[in-house]
Amino acid sequence: MRFRYIVGLSAIALLITASFITMQRVVSEQRGFSSVVNLAGHQAGLANRIAYFASLMATTADETEFNTARGQVGRTIHKIRAAHKTLRKGDVEKGIPLVTNDNLLTIYDDPMVGLDLALTRFLERAEQVYHSDMESLDTNSAAFLFLSTYGPHVLEPLLDAAVDEYATIGRRAILRIERFELIIWLAAMITLLLEIGFIFRPLERHVQKALNSLENSVEELTDTRKRLLEAQKLALVGDWEFDVTSKKLTWSDQVYDICGVEPEVFSVSMESSLQLVHPEDQVMLEKALREMLKNKITTSNMEYRVNRPDGKECLVYQHAMVVADEDGQGRKLSGTIQDITERKALSTRLEKLSQHIPGFIFQYHLDSEGNSWMPYTSIGIADTCGLQPEEVEKDSGPLLDMIHKEDLDQVMDTISESREKLETWRGQFRLYHPKKGMIWLEGHATPEQLINGNTLWYGYIWDVTDRKQSEDRIRKLALYDPLTGLANRRLLKDRLSHAIATSRRNQYYGAVLMLDLDNFKSLNDTKGHNVGDALLIEVAKRLVSCVRETDTVSRLGGDEFVVVLEWLGQDDKSSRKKALEVAEKIRIALGRAYVLEKEEHLHHTSASIGVSLFKDNEKSESELLKHADVAMYEAKDLGRNRVCLYSQVRQAVVNSRSAMAHDMKLGLDNDEFSLYLQPQVLSTGGLSGAEALLRWFPEGKDPVSPGSFIPIAENTGLILPLGEWVMEKACKYIIELESLEIPDDFSLS
Repeated sequence: MRFRYIVGLSAIALLITASFITMQRVVSEQRGFSSVVNLAGHQAGLANRIAYFASLMATTADETEFNTARGQVGRTIHKIRAAHKTLRKGDVEKGIPLVTNDNLLTIYDDPMVGLDLALTRFLERAEQVYHSDMESLDTNSAAFLFLSTYGPHVLEPLLDAAVDEYATIGRRAILRIERFELIIWLAAMITLLLEIGFIFRPLERHVQKALNSLENSVEELTDTRKRLLEAQKLALVGDWEFDVTSKKLTWSDQVYDICGVEPEVFSVSMESSLQLVHPEDQVMLEKALREMLKNKITTSNMEYRVNRPDGKECLVYQHAMVVADEDGQGRKLSGTIQDITERKALSTRLEKLSQHIPGFIFQYHLDSEGNSWMPYTSIGIADTCGLQPEEVEKDSGPLLDMIHKEDLDQVMDTISESREKLETWRGQFRLYHPKKGMIWLEGHATPEQLINGNTLWYGYIWDVTDRKQSEDRIRKLALYDPLTGLANRRLLKDRLSHAIATSRRNQYYGAVLMLDLDNFKSLNDTKGHNVGDALLIEVAKRLVSCVRETDTVSRLGGDEFVVVLEWLGQDDKSSRKKALEVAEKIRIALGRAYVLEKEEHLHHTSASIGVSLFKDNEKSESELLKHADVAMYEAKDLGRNRVCLYSQVRQAVVNSRSAMAHDMKLGLDNDEFSLYLQPQVLSTGGLSGAEALLRWFPEGKDPVSPGSFIPIAENTGLILPLGEWVMEKACKYIIELESLEIPDDFSLS
């Protein structure tokens, strides 16, 4: 008996010990589950708290209120992150276990719609709002729009799904506990039948304690559920569930509020629910539900309209998923709906606002494989590029194909650089518009590195064709002759400088041709400037037709033109021959008859052309032009309508003439000229007159013959002051001669 008692007592002791240890562990887990569910449900409220205070920051005009809201956003961001970390990893110190299963992993880690990704994006936008100042943040800011529109309707359903899953795990744990309790109870009853008076009371107390713990857990779960419902009410989100077996549909209180019906009056069923949906949207919704019931799809996201009994129409966003049993068969449908009427109205206002802004705003998404698409483009793309937003929503190829081939590589290179450095993309490029033809566009976009390695740009593109055309006109006015369209003196200097540098680097000869139209002034004086301008335009055309595209034709002014020839060759003789051949070709072309103006004036002209070669020398642009000018004036001196090559001999003559002209000017100032009178005598011996003879005696030099200095004076314009000096001197002589006895018919020539 004692042995049996000891055995029974030992069995009871072991049973009680096992029961106590197991119950302690189960109670601990249930408390942990309760904390987990409570913490997960709290996250939804925190997300709505961020959205609320972000809205307050964007709309308030009070700086104190703005800073208070910013502080609330910052603290709430920290709380969400801490809560999320605890949910994913657990916290031993706080008594929160690491809870996970396949469904939770799917909810959190899904690469496209996972809660981790959604929460990270949400908090990144929240931090952008937090770091924004009062001036830059408004209701049109991208980060604010994300928090108030896109963020909540993606994040909150995921949080709801996570809470539901934690609750499901908790319920399953309760079921396991109940089964385990039954086993313990049966074992206890058997043992109690043997030793009922010895172990009954301790076991009863222990079981009661376990039951109390479970009741507390249930109460905590109920409180969590209440808080979740309150959070749903604030976020205008409700949840529903459809049991596939019983065909029973249940709504949360918030669904009743969204649909505008009373729970006491409205009988919820699939048929009655569909009756509230706008007739145009019913087919779409029914199709999605049927495919989910047939396990063709596991999730569904859509927007549809609800006709409330009070006559109002609201727009809702629904996220639904199939809940499968252990065999993988769908046993129920679970989903959430959110009233997005106000959010949609705000989006519509934003879209209308963008219609009044030139250009369009856009999102450009580039993945690691080089695939790109534009998730969002405002309707302005239709006018700017001739495309509809949906044409580039899944593939940006249609837009990229319209970019000018010469600009496409540069655009893609700048996008790659922006992606690598995460710096603002800026670009100008040409695009072929189906109606407007070739246009110029300019764009700016800010990149964002996504968690999956992709890059998303937020930007704006607008038409700058008018500005580019204005810039081209300004450039043309600055660098081209407005009459002929040829390069002007400024552009000629730049082109000639480049030609000299190229010649020096590649050891190829080049040439400068300067030409002047013969007797052009007489045409202007007799026929007018219009006819003269018409001649200059025609001369420009003929000059361009005589040279290569790589050569430069320029008008210096008046009837003076310059041609720069490059890449003539590396041999002096052959290069000189090519330059002279081109010059002769130009001379012949310009010598053909011209038919000018509407009156069809027939005009003939000729050109005097000077040629100067250059290669591997240190001469400047001005020196080469002077050499060509010297050669041109040699052609004029030799009778016009001819081509002359620059030579040192001719340069020496020009230098001598220039020196003589300089000395003549000094001579006039220093009174180096003298006027002599040579008497003219009649055959009878009488004086009939006198001839005035001009002589020049430079100081310290030999006398200069009039035959040498008179032509130079005529060419340089010194003939006028020299003539005035002669006239003044001659008049003085006549006055002096009047005092002498001279014949009345005396003449001075």
